[in-house]
Amino acid sequence: MPSTFFGLTIADSGLRTYQTAVNTTANNISNETTKGYSRQEATMVASEAMRVWAKYGSTGTGVEVTQIKQQRNEYYDSKYWINQSKLGQQNTKAEYLRQMESYLKETEETVNGVKKTIGFTTIFGDMFNALDTLKPTTATTTTRNAYVSSAQSLAEYFNSVSTQLSELQSEINGVIATKVEQINSIGQKVASLTKQINIIEQQGGYANELRDERNLLIDELSVLVPVEVTERPVENSNYPDMYTGATTYVVKINGQKLVDTYSYEKLLCVPRKTEGRVNSMDEEGLYDIFWAVNASSDEPSSMKLELNSNSMDGALKSLYQLRDGNNKSGFEGTVSGIPANASEAPYVVISKCTIDDPKKINMPSYGMITLDNKDYYYKDFTMTQAADGTYTFRFELDKEYDGSPADVSKLNKLIDKRANVGESIDFMGIPYYQQQLNEFVRNFAQAYNNIAMYNRDEVDFSNPAELADIVGVNKDGKQSNAFFVAKNLVEGGEYDYSNYSATRNEDGSITYGSNYYYSYLNAQNFTVCAEALKDPDSISQQTKEEWTNGIDSYGISMKLLGLKDKSGMFRGGKAADFLQCLLSDISVDTQKAEIFTKNYENLNQAILTQRMSVSSVDSDEEALNLVKFQNAYNLSSKLVQVLQEMYDRLILQTGV
Repeated sequence: MPSTFFGLTIADSGLRTYQTAVNTTANNISNETTKGYSRQEATMVASEAMRVWAKYGSTGTGVEVTQIKQQRNEYYDSKYWINQSKLGQQNTKAEYLRQMESYLKETEETVNGVKKTIGFTTIFGDMFNALDTLKPTTATTTTRNAYVSSAQSLAEYFNSVSTQLSELQSEINGVIATKVEQINSIGQKVASLTKQINIIEQQGGYANELRDERNLLIDELSVLVPVEVTERPVENSNYPDMYTGATTYVVKINGQKLVDTYSYEKLLCVPRKTEGRVNSMDEEGLYDIFWAVNASSDEPSSMKLELNSNSMDGALKSLYQLRDGNNKSGFEGTVSGIPANASEAPYVVISKCTIDDPKKINMPSYGMITLDNKDYYYKDFTMTQAADGTYTFRFELDKEYDGSPADVSKLNKLIDKRANVGESIDFMGIPYYQQQLNEFVRNFAQAYNNIAMYNRDEVDFSNPAELADIVGVNKDGKQSNAFFVAKNLVEGGEYDYSNYSATRNEDGSITYGSNYYYSYLNAQNFTVCAEALKDPDSISQQTKEEWTNGIDSYGISMKLLGLKDKSGMFRGGKAADFLQCLLSDISVDTQKAEIFTKNYENLNQAILTQRMSVSSVDSDEEALNLVKFQNAYNLSSKLVQVLQEMYDRLILQTGV
């Protein structure tokens, strides 16, 4: 039978157990507002019964705490992380789209008590109002100067918007690098914490605070990229049922391992080479993200983090879409021609192309082309329009991606294979809006110059005689040059309009070089020619015939006025509707991102409520626990008092 003093052992177990429970409750209360803290609970079980030589066979030995463990639900954690990556993606989109929208939106300013709208519509309208003043014979140098200034204001508007978009692209590129560093830092910390957790838990107990810290890092990571976490106990192969205390902890982002228990992988931002640019308007040094060879190396492997995959979510994907999104309007086609023999310089001919207008060309004159999933550098390209209206491109290959010379003998396997320059990203990002700006200024400049110089709507740029037949003259009867030109942003001056024409071939096809004038022109270099800015009287107003015959008519000015409401100028509509088209695009995307953000925030709150119902500290519940454990502790103390009285009676008052 048990010892006479066995009751004290039972009372002692109660005192120790409920003291531990009170301490655990106190820890919960003190961490009620601590970010990432999970409520801890002391698990109490009856102590192992003791066999006694009595009729009842065994007796209880009291109570004990087997573990103090954080309260979490893996299902809610997983749901929270999935929703966080979607919320991070939409929230980032909405933030930057609002910024891009502000570049395009017209603003109101109050000047001398009068509200005035500032933006494209006003500037465009002012230019044509100024042009209207040139019709009468009373037009003076002052009125012409006012018109030239208003036209330059239009050019500067496009310069400004395009420059702002380029600066934003560069800013987003820097944010991508920061986010990648944040991912690397989280991966390293998670691996380190996992090691500390296993060291502690292999010795018994639970590293609750370290687990909270690790889970908080996963919360942060899930905003950036989609996260998948797997934790499994390590088994002893000799004794499968033996508890080792160690676990494997694997963190994957978009299906690729970032952390594998104690080891982690590293991502590297690799800047694109100048010849590796995708769009001609891209900023220098845009990053592609590769996995490093190993965590201690700064050498990229061949494995790329595919930010454009359908399974990718998070802020990092939205930054990539904003920086590189082209609304799937990138160059694509099918290889249809290669050199006939190995002695020729390497080239490929691409047909069935997605680009069918030289003014829509936005790829650089030299760069990188992907042929059947293999990258090559090209040094030039030409675009040929056949007599039947179909287009083909010819790319002069320079070298393979690894720097080795392009081998003609390897090209014969490429026939009928896919060719593309850059990725086609299904999102209207900065490259898309740059392309839209470029398309407008090219269409408008060409239409304007055609009338101002040739008094025609269409000009055959492959016909030298037609190009030489300039009929537009200024007030002194001198031939006028192009009014809207492309300025050379690097060397200064202007690109010579006459040197960037097309070539008509013997079969009737027309070939445009990569330096075709109206593909060289873009929203950043769009300007009024220096001659007109210096001498407003040099602008074209009449045809040569009108001036020679002394006819009091300004046919060219009248025809130029018609460009404002001419259909087909931009996306099938009028030039004046340009801004509305772009605002419609970006407003729809902004509104969509804001709606999705709100929806995911609501869903996030619902999941968070469920998650916190398990792991958060409830002050009311903890207050009840304090009372409950205090009462239990007091009862254990009372038991000691009762036993003391019993022992006093037994020892002191029982006589022999």
